[in-house]
Amino acid sequence: MPASVETAQKKVLAYMLRKGAQTEYGKRYRFSKITGFDEYVRKVPMVTYEDIEPYIERLKKGEQYLLWPNKIQNFAVSAGTTGKGKHIPLSEDRLRSDQRFMRKVIISYIKQNPNFLHFFMGSHVSLPGNIERLDSKSNIRLGEISAYLAKLSPGWLSLFQVRSPQTMIREEWTEKFDRTLERAVHSDVRKIVAIPSWALRFFQRALEITGKKHIRDIWPNLRLLICGGEALNTYRPHFNQLLEGLDMDYIENYGASESYFAFSDDLNRTDLRLIIDNGVFYEWIPNPKEHKDNLQGQKTIPTWQVEKGTPYSLVVTSNSGLFRYMINDVIEFSDVEQPRIHVVGRVSEIFDRFGEAIESYEAQNALDTAARQTDSKFSVFAMGGLIDPDIGAPRHYWFIQWVKEPENMEEFTRLLDDSLRKINRHYHNRRESMGIHPPVILNLTKDAMYQWREKHQSLHAQTKMPRILDDEEKTIDMIAICRKAAADTHKKSVS
Repeated sequence: MPASVETAQKKVLAYMLRKGAQTEYGKRYRFSKITGFDEYVRKVPMVTYEDIEPYIERLKKGEQYLLWPNKIQNFAVSAGTTGKGKHIPLSEDRLRSDQRFMRKVIISYIKQNPNFLHFFMGSHVSLPGNIERLDSKSNIRLGEISAYLAKLSPGWLSLFQVRSPQTMIREEWTEKFDRTLERAVHSDVRKIVAIPSWALRFFQRALEITGKKHIRDIWPNLRLLICGGEALNTYRPHFNQLLEGLDMDYIENYGASESYFAFSDDLNRTDLRLIIDNGVFYEWIPNPKEHKDNLQGQKTIPTWQVEKGTPYSLVVTSNSGLFRYMINDVIEFSDVEQPRIHVVGRVSEIFDRFGEAIESYEAQNALDTAARQTDSKFSVFAMGGLIDPDIGAPRHYWFIQWVKEPENMEEFTRLLDDSLRKINRHYHNRRESMGIHPPVILNLTKDAMYQWREKHQSLHAQTKMPRILDDEEKTIDMIAICRKAAADTHKKSVS
């Protein structure tokens, strides 16, 4: 790997240690005495959110210089509902890094598209999240990272927006979505920035309210879709169908509340360019799923030592005051000379196909609540999701083995949906916008479960039924098996 990658990353790490040395955390681990990567990983522990949550709670109460030497009043919500879940501190340095990242995205696209002025002759649509105060007496603000970026966007950019991002970040999702769509269908839209599930819903609703058959009949000059937060490839076939006849370009960003990491800088490739010089130092844990029960005890390597094709778990040090912070994603490098990556999954059981980031324990809690409210009992469950071919939109499927079925399955489904919306902010937002449609519950009989496991698992004494089905083919097969089992049971009861 060229020395430039090693040099750039070592420079980032030295900067982080220099700034962090001024903080309580940096003094605890004597950052000022650390001279390089090997010493850094030896003296500073890898952490999860739970490890640093006490510092974050103190920051929200007004204390400063705990993790980063800036006054921190903004926090990005990465999971859970507002006021709960993970709140990632947003320093001024971090927000400036995000702005630089977005400039890199736009500059990269301009270099590939000499007709970029085409975009400034029409309108742009963006669908950012929202920002709200922690409470009425506090100056602490919580919100999605997309909302903070919208707030920091240059004023002149609003001239091209269908609606002002500054206005939208204060609106509830349904209001924001409907008002933006109402104005967009009467505008010459040429660029859309949104997570894929919301963009899909935006296109579908545009066809519904206009009565048109094709998006090209509404926005004939639409050319660019910028996405992040979800895997673009999940939606690409549906976009290609909806946007048939348009010469579309797609840009995918890979980032999280913790930072932005990579983007598609080549329109002809599906892998992403890793940004190595913008406020993030990376470490990599090889083969993380083999060690997922003791990930914090594993050895990490720097970016200049990675190999192609090996799965890695990501650990970041960022200019928001996250030091050796573990990210749940699994990454593979497609190029190590000029670092390029694919995001290939998650370390722990989590469903994030449509940006909802549902942990298995959240699914369990939602089911427990619905079962308690309906006096029903279940034993085994699994959940997955796919884009329902009948409606062309994402939907979750829950496969439940009942001990005592609820008397009213429709009520149980509604209560499950409501419970998960209360637990998980991302799911709530996607359900609110109909980016994800109501869930479907299927009966998982013992025979159906065994048939599926025999086909898809190497069955051993310790093999467990997965709670999260993150593979579309496995989900489709489970749906087919459960529906066939239900049909067979119905035939027997009739005969």
